[in-house]
Amino acid sequence: MPTLRYQSPDRLLGATDYPDELRGSLNLVKLVKSDRQGWRQLRKACDLEVNYARKREPGHWELAAVAFVTSGHVDVRPWWDEATDENLWRECGFPKRPPYKRTWERLRELESVCAAFLDAAEPVIRRCRAHDPRVFAHSHVDSTEDETHASLVHDCKPGESCKRAAAAKHSNGKGKGRGKRVRGHAIRPARATTSEAREHRHAWNELDQQDTEDHERKASPDQIVEVKGTGRWRVRLGGCWYLTRDGDAGVRAYTRNGKTKRFWFGYYSGKMVDHYTGGVIPLVVSASVNESKMFPKLFDRAKSMIGAAPQTVIGDKGFSVSECFEHATKNGTAPVFPWRGITRHDKDTHDRHGLMRCKHCGGPMSQVKFSACKDKLDPLDPNKTKPRLWFRCVDGTVTPGCAKPQTITCAKDWRLLVPLARTEPLYQELRASHQAYEGVHDYFRDRYRVAADSRANRPKAVGIGWHQLRANIACYVDWLRIAANNGWQGSTRDLQRHGCAPEQGQVVRRCEQDGKNAASRLKKFRAAAGLMSRYGQAAKRLGLGDETPPSRRPRGAPPPAPPSARKP
Repeated sequence: MPTLRYQSPDRLLGATDYPDELRGSLNLVKLVKSDRQGWRQLRKACDLEVNYARKREPGHWELAAVAFVTSGHVDVRPWWDEATDENLWRECGFPKRPPYKRTWERLRELESVCAAFLDAAEPVIRRCRAHDPRVFAHSHVDSTEDETHASLVHDCKPGESCKRAAAAKHSNGKGKGRGKRVRGHAIRPARATTSEAREHRHAWNELDQQDTEDHERKASPDQIVEVKGTGRWRVRLGGCWYLTRDGDAGVRAYTRNGKTKRFWFGYYSGKMVDHYTGGVIPLVVSASVNESKMFPKLFDRAKSMIGAAPQTVIGDKGFSVSECFEHATKNGTAPVFPWRGITRHDKDTHDRHGLMRCKHCGGPMSQVKFSACKDKLDPLDPNKTKPRLWFRCVDGTVTPGCAKPQTITCAKDWRLLVPLARTEPLYQELRASHQAYEGVHDYFRDRYRVAADSRANRPKAVGIGWHQLRANIACYVDWLRIAANNGWQGSTRDLQRHGCAPEQGQVVRRCEQDGKNAASRLKKFRAAAGLMSRYGQAAKRLGLGDETPPSRRPRGAPPPAPPSARKP
């Protein structure tokens, strides 16, 4: 069975440091046009002209969208006011600058075909990977808050139970209750900042998965009803009805002492980040969905665009749930997620760090290999795979069976039995490197205005389509810049024809020593915790150790000594 090979993780090639020729809307429009295959796909997908209406004036709105997203402007109006350069509009195929209203309408139309920009980015990513196989060998997954400009307006009708009205009634008519307002003014609840929402999300991710889901269920709307014919939605939350014009966004209600104090309204902007180049594959989902639920869709999207599953996927505690471990492992990818929730316990079959215990002597084992064990009838369906791990006893001389390799299915414990052993320095190195990739959210926010975190950079247009369109355009343009910056624009066939291998730059592994130190500390901890000694039924049967696993013993109890060393 094939063994999973791991390449060394490398430094960021400089995806955030571009020369002057790769800056500016005009240069980036020219860059998109130089990608003939991608632009051909875009022109075909973004041609939304219909036969039953008047023929549209010449011009390529997909190029205008690229110029808008890369301009640094959040909204269309200020960009259109400043986009007076005739060379830019001529490069986009327009004889002159179109009127503002038409520009706004045509750009909003592209929401329906926003996936075309990811389709155009796919061959660019695969071409980069053909030049250097380290591209997307390792990947990081993370998400951040993305605000919507829509707000909530109190909308309780007569006869409906209203917590706000009840609070006003108990204010003794002095106008001090929550129901006080100026006649004709809408009642808008206090809005939480994105930093507050992020702090709550990180705090919930420290808890067990079930506790996190309970918190999110309490913070989510009780009911959402569309008001037909108005483009509005009514949301039941915190004992009141609220009206909003963005039905795609998710609502989070934060309470204190049983009272709802603040609301946060928006989306989650998820990103799969390449460990080598810093390139991104995006996904935007409603904030009403737990961020771990977006992982399968984001992973499958990245796998399809890359052409193969990455060797490892690194994330934070938000993705450290059984479903994410299972999905990655079934696709042959090693998940590198920190542990969250309840304390890990040692078992007879494997210990708390995911290393198998020898069936014959109960001693520790070293991981040998991993195999996805794909179904021969349908090898491309990850749901039909049965991943397994192979181990070898560290001693190997206690019994004849100890010398033979032993296997265990990952389905026995998806969160512990992972393809890359936690005791390996590479695992610890990748885990330590994840913090450095948190900055990708800031890079995309500063360069393309993706994932708004304040009123200053959130777009006035509402709806998840507009946010996804901007993220997809940023993905395509960023990968074009990465390819141009590293000389990966051409085909690798010319290099192969002349017997030349693609150039691979120098490697700087900034977390390599951190990984080695962490692996060394883990090794010492395992010895002190009694995990390097034998335990279990097999060890008790041979008189080599106790049956009780170390984590089940009284806290502070030393590892048991073998029977030969015990006093009579």
